[in-house]
Amino acid sequence: MEHWFYTYAGLRVSSELPILEWAVFEEEESDIFPDPDIMVTLISGMAPPACALPFITADEYHFHVPETGYYCVRKGREILIAPDPNAGHRELRLFLLGSAWGALAYQRGILALHVSAVELPNGVVVFCGPSGSGKSTAAAWLIDRGFRFAGDDLCCFGKSTGCHPIIYPTAPRLKLWREAINRLGKSEKGLELDHFRQEKYHLALPSEKRKQPLPLIGIYILDWGENRLTRWTGLAALNRFVTAATYRGDLVDPAGQAATHWERCANLIKRVPVWEFRRPKDWAAMDGAMNMLLTQFRV
Repeated sequence: MEHWFYTYAGLRVSSELPILEWAVFEEEESDIFPDPDIMVTLISGMAPPACALPFITADEYHFHVPETGYYCVRKGREILIAPDPNAGHRELRLFLLGSAWGALAYQRGILALHVSAVELPNGVVVFCGPSGSGKSTAAAWLIDRGFRFAGDDLCCFGKSTGCHPIIYPTAPRLKLWREAINRLGKSEKGLELDHFRQEKYHLALPSEKRKQPLPLIGIYILDWGENRLTRWTGLAALNRFVTAATYRGDLVDPAGQAATHWERCANLIKRVPVWEFRRPKDWAAMDGAMNMLLTQFRV
């Protein structure tokens, strides 16, 4: 069986499934340690557990996606995939890089959050909020003005010996609604359509091999309203951040990770300022709101 090797989020990954989204993180076989941190294995005839799916414990997560396959994530070390007969690689990768990778991060004690991230000259800022709040759109607006992409969707964070926590770069692409793409002066023609949402597309960005983590310097929780930036602190900031940024919250409690997840989030916001960023739900007002944000970045 052929294998592909990647260094992603600080982990060495050996996969029997080529992960096209991770092309910039691919390694030559000779460059990776003989004992990878993560194994992604394709299995034929793997039977799901007798209990109902999904099945979640602290060490295992089993789930089945109709017309795609059965996934088993174990002990933060391996992801087993039994593809359905007619499943394509694209569908297999979608759930590998989403639910399976998120569960693996929880099992390994990695803080993985649902954010969009942009690199400023002095570090990375992240945008978080519920689906449809404009995380990726805010990132795309800044990237159009010369800032560098750092991450989108499921991002992994870590500790640093320096002043700031760190965030690992993700695959260079943004998930954007059709209206956002058009309002940003782009076209959806030729873009990959999102698997779940008919009006959402994957916008590929210029590829560059970036494996090293980056310092996190700001967190922005998105909301709608009149233009306003408000600093949040303490328990109020923690509650809002956990609600806005947690990835697949339904995995946290069954895996026994609730207390640990809140603790990791609390440790993050102790070292990084949290802001609420309000702006009108009106495309005509977007430039004004984002320019207000740029003014703060320059301070």
